[in-house]
Formats: sequence, C-alpha cells, structure tokens
Amino acid sequence: MKFTTLILLCITAASSGAALQDASEWFGRGLNAFNDGRYAESVTLYTKAIELDSAAAPAWYNRAAAYIRLKQFDKAHNDLDRCMKIFPGATNVKMQRAIVRSELGRYAEALDDVNTVIRGDTTFPKARLLRGRILLAVYKDTVRACHDFRATLALGDSAAMRYVQGVCR
Repeated sequence: MKFTTLILLCITAASSGAALQDASEWFGRGLNAFNDGRYAESVTLYTKAIELDSAAAPAWYNRAAAYIRLKQFDKAHNDLDRCMKIFPGATNVKMQRAIVRSELGRYAEALDDVNTVIRGDTTFPKARLLRGRILLAVYKDTVRACHDFRATLALGDSAAMRYVQGVCR
C-alpha cells in the first residue's frame, strides 16, 4: 500500500511538472505573439497556459494586457482581479486595474486602486498622472489634479506637461 501511494505521488508530481513546463511554453509563445502585435493570438496562447496552471499570475496579467490592446476591458478587468487574488500586493497589477476601471467608467474604483498605488509608491508618475486625469475629467477638481500633474512632472514624466500648460496656470 505504501509503495502504491509512493508511485502515485511520483506520477502526480511528474505529470504536474510536465504541465507546468507546458504552461511555460504556452506562456512564452503568448509573449512572442504579444510582442509581435498579434494580440488575439496571444490571448489564445495565454489561455492555454492558464488552463495548465491557473496559479500563473504572469499569464493572467499578460492576457489582461492583450485584452487591453484589443479594447476588451471587461475581460481585462476579470483577469486582473484574478491576478490580484494570486498576488494581492502587486503594484503593477493594481495600476493596470486602475487604468482598466477608468476605461470602464468605474472612476471611484479606479481612484481607490490608484490611491493605493500612490500610498505604496509615492514616486510612481503614471499613478499620479492617472489620478490627476480622473480628478480633472470626472470630478472637475482642478486644484488636486494640478497638484498631481506637477508631481508627475517633478518625477520626470513629461506626459503631464500638456495638462500643466493647459489647465494649471
């Protein structure tokens, strides 16, 4: 009985290792397709990697990035939520989710995410820029938006220059 159990454990470990290797291969193929601009194909390849290893946060994250490029924001949001369950403290995932939530018109949730990112890393210029854009466009809060745009510039991101020149005088 012990011998049979040991054999089953070895077979299970070997097959799960093969599945993980296959998942890595599918992930690599997805990455190549994404880098070549073949976003729909990369979604299919990342999906195969996820089917083989559902705990592979990079596959969820990269599939979300492909969905973003395809303007399929609901699907991207679902993948980013799944990724957050695997790695709750991942700043880059939370930032991507803030961007997607903003695209979906879920501005309060986007602000929650971006505020969390800024609390964790005050030197993240894209977070400051997104928060400023939401504050300006949705909440018409020019004072706080301009504060974020100026902070973005101070952090070396010139993307905020057009806001500073156009809105913040």
